[in-house]
Amino acid sequence: MRPGELFERLRDLVIHRSQISKRRLDRVVTRRSLDEALRELGRRYRLVVEGGGVAVPEELVPALEEARKLEKRLAEEEKDLADLEKEHPSGTQGS
Repeated sequence: MRPGELFERLRDLVIHRSQISKRRLDRVVTRRSLDEALRELGRRYRLVVEGGGVAVPEELVPALEEARKLEKRLAEEEKDLADLEKEHPSGTQGS
């Protein structure tokens, strides 16, 4: 194989691999955008449901209940953390 042919093959391989990498990166960006759009859709739907604007379809009730349960748990955990951060270990002075 001539040196020029080897260089061309290597160049073609590098170009091909970089195209694959770019398309993978594009796919990741699109996936993240889709995830964000679905999160926003869910948030907006929830606001409409909470405002009484629509009835919740039966098949979505478990997901809505799970979200409410997790929100309550998160609020409790945040309160517990805030309370703990206010406490001072015994024998030390607050800063």
